[in-house]
Amino acid sequence: MEKSMRRGKILRNLWADYSWFIILLLGSISLVLGYIGFWKNGLLNEAGRTSLDNLYLTLGLISLNSGAVPPPVGWELQIARFLVPAITAYTAFLAFTSLFIQQTERVRLWFIQDHVIICGLGRKGYRLAIQFLQQGTPLVVIEANEGNDWIGNIRASGGIVILGDARDPELLEKVKLNRALSLVSVLGDDGKNAEVAVLAEEISKTRKEGTLTCIIHIFDAQLWHLLREKELQAHQNYSFRLEMFNIFDRGAHLMVQGNPPWTEHRPDRPPHVLIIGLGKMGQRVVLETARGWQIHNPVSDHKIHVTIIDQDAENKLAALKIQHPRLEKLGSFQSFDIDIMTGEFDRIADHFQEGQNINLDLVYVCLDDETFCLQTGLRLNHQLRRHQIPTVLRMVESGGLAMLVGSEGSGGEAFNNLRIFDLLDQTCTAELLQGGTHEILARNLHAVYLENCRGAAGDDALVPWEDLSDYLKEKNRQQADRIPLMLKSVGCRIAPLQDWDAEKFMFQEGDKEEDDQIARMAKLEHEHWCAAKKEEGWKYGIEKDPDKKTAPSLLPWEDLPEPEKEKNKQFIRDLPRMLARAGFQIER
Repeated sequence: MEKSMRRGKILRNLWADYSWFIILLLGSISLVLGYIGFWKNGLLNEAGRTSLDNLYLTLGLISLNSGAVPPPVGWELQIARFLVPAITAYTAFLAFTSLFIQQTERVRLWFIQDHVIICGLGRKGYRLAIQFLQQGTPLVVIEANEGNDWIGNIRASGGIVILGDARDPELLEKVKLNRALSLVSVLGDDGKNAEVAVLAEEISKTRKEGTLTCIIHIFDAQLWHLLREKELQAHQNYSFRLEMFNIFDRGAHLMVQGNPPWTEHRPDRPPHVLIIGLGKMGQRVVLETARGWQIHNPVSDHKIHVTIIDQDAENKLAALKIQHPRLEKLGSFQSFDIDIMTGEFDRIADHFQEGQNINLDLVYVCLDDETFCLQTGLRLNHQLRRHQIPTVLRMVESGGLAMLVGSEGSGGEAFNNLRIFDLLDQTCTAELLQGGTHEILARNLHAVYLENCRGAAGDDALVPWEDLSDYLKEKNRQQADRIPLMLKSVGCRIAPLQDWDAEKFMFQEGDKEEDDQIARMAKLEHEHWCAAKKEEGWKYGIEKDPDKKTAPSLLPWEDLPEPEKEKNKQFIRDLPRMLARAGFQIER
C-alpha cells in the first residue's frame, strides 16, 4: 500500500508539473486528427470541400457543431469528435475553477480583519504560512510567481493567495493592510523587503485603530545589525511597529540557548567549545556563546575557551574581534586554518587530548553546505567516539540528510551525541511575532511591573505575561514604543548593541529636576500614560476600578505620591538592562 501511495504522489506531481503541456499536446493531436478525418470523409463522399472548409469543420468540433457528417466516418474523425470537446470542457472547467477561486478570495477580502499578510512564498514564507493556518489565524499571501507549487497547498489549507508584486501599494491596500494584525515580508531580496516596510508604514498612517506589526527579513547579517536602529526610532506613528529578523542571528541564539556549553563543562574549569565554520551562522554562534557566558556567569573571572576551525579562521576571527572588542575579555580564542576536506581535519581530536581525557565540552558545526556539515559531524564523531562529546549540526531543514541522523539524536547509539539544529524549521515559526524587539521589551516591562508591584491586590495586571489580556499586552508594547522618545528628551539615543557592558549604563541623577534625567523621563512617561488613559475615558478615583474607569494614579506628576513616582523611576533605571537583553544599547 505504501508503494502505491508513493506511486500516486509521483503521478500527481508529474501531472501538476506537465498538465498544461499534455493538454496542449493532446489538443493539437486531436485537431490534426479531426482535419485528416474531415479531409478523408470529403473525398469519400465527393463533397468538394476545400482545405479552409475542412479547417472550419475541425474548429467546429470545439463547440460540437460539425461532428455529424455522412458515413463512412474514419477512425481519425471518430477520435477527434470526442477528444476535442472533452479537452475543451476540461480546459473550460480549469478556467472556471481559477476564476471562481479568484472571485471567492476577493469576497473573503471584503470581510477579513486581524489577519496576517505574508509577502513571498519561498521556503521561509511557506513554513510561516502553514503554521499560521494551523493556529487558525486568517492569512493572506502575496506571491509574484503564478507557477509556485505551494500556492495550491495554501489555498487548500484555507489561506488566500493574491498574485502580484508586494511592492505595489494598491495591492497592499487590496489585501486590507489597514485591518491586518501583522505583515511579514520574506521576499528573496533585502531591498525588496525594505521597500515593503516603507510602503506599509506610509499606508498605516491612515489606519483607524490598532497597530500594524511589520516584520521583514534581512539576509545580510551585517546590514541587519546596522539597520536595527530603525526598529526603535523616536516617532509618533503608533499605528506602525517595525521588526527586523535575520535567520542566522535568531538561529544562533536558539542553537546556543538550546545547547548551551555552560551546562556541560566540568566545575574545575570553564567550558571549551569547538566551532567549525566561521560563515554567517558561525560568526553569530561565536558572539552568542561569549554573550551567553557573560550573562550566565556575570561574576566569573574565567574566560570561556573557544576553538575555531575554518579555511580562513584567523583572519575572520580577527575581523570579528575588531567589530566586537569585548570578545577578548570574555573568551580565550584559538583558531586553525584548516580545509575540512583534507586529511589534516581527521587528526583534529589530537589538539584536545589530555592523556586519557579530552578537553572539549561541546561542538557546533556551522558549515553552509548540508552535505559537508553532516560529513564533518560524522568524521568528528568517529574521532571522538570514546568521549561522546555533544555535537550540534546546523542543517537547513529537518528533512533530507538530517533524517539520516534524526532530530534529538535519534539516529541510534552511535549517533547519541549528535544533535540536529534545523535552521529554517526553528527560525521561521509563528512565534516569530513573539520574538521581536518590541515584544521582548514589552515582556521585560511587564516583568519589572510585577517586581515593583509585588503584594498589591486587586490589579488584573499582576499575572504572568502568558495570562495577561490582549489589551494589557498591547499597552506594554505601546510603552515600549515610547522608550525612544523618552531617551531623546534627555539627549540619549538607542543603537544596536556593541558594548556588552551596556547594562551598566547610568543615567544622571540630581537634586534639581533639570539635572535629574531619571526624574525627567519618569515624568514624561507618566504624562504619556495619563494622556492615553484619559483618551480611553479613564478619570481620577481613590480606588482603581476598571468598570468605572477610575485610577488613583491619574494625577499630575507633582501631586503623585512618592511610591508611585518611584515605580516610574525604577522603570527608567531598568531601561539599560532591558534594552541590552533585546540587543540594543543607550548612547549619549
